[in-house]
Amino acid sequence: MSSEKETKSSYIIPNLDRALRVMELLADNPKGLTMSEISDALKIPKNSAFRITATMDHRGFLERDPLSKAYILTNKMTNISHSTLAEKSLVENAWPSMLQLRDETLETILFGTLVDTKGVVLEQAPAHHGFKFTVDIGTQFGLHTAAPGKAMLAHMSEREQDRFIQAMSFEKYTKNTITNADDFRTELAKAKIQGYGVDCDEEREGMRCVAAPVFNSKRQPIAAIWLTGPSSRIPIKNFPKLGQACIDAATEISKKLGA
Repeated sequence: MSSEKETKSSYIIPNLDRALRVMELLADNPKGLTMSEISDALKIPKNSAFRITATMDHRGFLERDPLSKAYILTNKMTNISHSTLAEKSLVENAWPSMLQLRDETLETILFGTLVDTKGVVLEQAPAHHGFKFTVDIGTQFGLHTAAPGKAMLAHMSEREQDRFIQAMSFEKYTKNTITNADDFRTELAKAKIQGYGVDCDEEREGMRCVAAPVFNSKRQPIAAIWLTGPSSRIPIKNFPKLGQACIDAATEISKKLGA
């Protein structure tokens, strides 16, 4: 047995092992740790801790608080883990709330998350109306027009927002499409205050969406629940009411995820 362990240990890459230990440590310390605290906790040289945190920072897995100098895990690892391991769990927790929201609003309800710099639809509950909007599960969508994209990005740090914004082409689809980064940041600030994001005929004339973010136990936005339907059934004056309905549904899902 000891021989087998020794054989396996001979294949371990020390710096990779240390990087994984750093991620595990920060996952247990959501408020963040300084480089010195990481070094002391893992009993690794400070220069190793510096190189590891600098690399992970560069790759977008960590961000550093400018005041406390503490490193915290970003949403990037959460998105990767959810896209590969936890989609089923997310949908299972979301499904009852999706059905309740669908029955309350009668519109199509969708649930999705972020993968890399795109959104992806994980599940939907079709509207009760004869005329309805539906999409294929697994469909990816751009974020500059998408209500769920705005809802999730609104609750990220400025640095994380910038990573997504830099990847946006801001393609114009309708007269309402946001076509530049400054206006999009203004929209994110509005969505954060409201607690929900909207797509008001921005991707397609006559189609509107209202979305609210779903949070994990670390208060990170990891998904969104949203409703979609024709503008004739979703007037702008109803956005606050529908937004609150989405917030209520998202809150129930977030509670199941430990938020």
